[in-house]
Amino acid sequence: MTTQLILFRLAIQSSYVANSEEPATEDAFDTIQFFASNGSAWRIKTYATDQDVHVWSLDGGELGDLVELAVSNTEANYGDVLEEGYIIDSETGLDGVREQLEARGLPPHLNETSVGAVFWTPPGSSYKSKSRPGN
Repeated sequence: MTTQLILFRLAIQSSYVANSEEPATEDAFDTIQFFASNGSAWRIKTYATDQDVHVWSLDGGELGDLVELAVSNTEANYGDVLEEGYIIDSETGLDGVREQLEARGLPPHLNETSVGAVFWTPPGSSYKSKSRPGN
């Protein structure tokens, strides 16, 4: 089964809690990510300012093509601050994802959540859920 990580780097670093946003730096930038494995999929948003992360489960029945969903959703909502994107497909699970990250010049730093979602962050960072949308 294919494991997918779709990673978009944004030109901003923000805080959900403080409702703030400033230009990204080389080491601090927000991301939008989509991850799929074993029939489940998630959308992940990282907030660089306070190393916060929000994870949403996507309904597989309505999912369709994850790449198409990821690109259209991210362009529609973040097109003005979208810097670059990576689409990674692996037939060898997370090991293959790590290899492909390295091949693209990205550190293979993956975070695994208790719900099964996996997301990329820069090395030396410590992202965890610190806020909830709507709070």
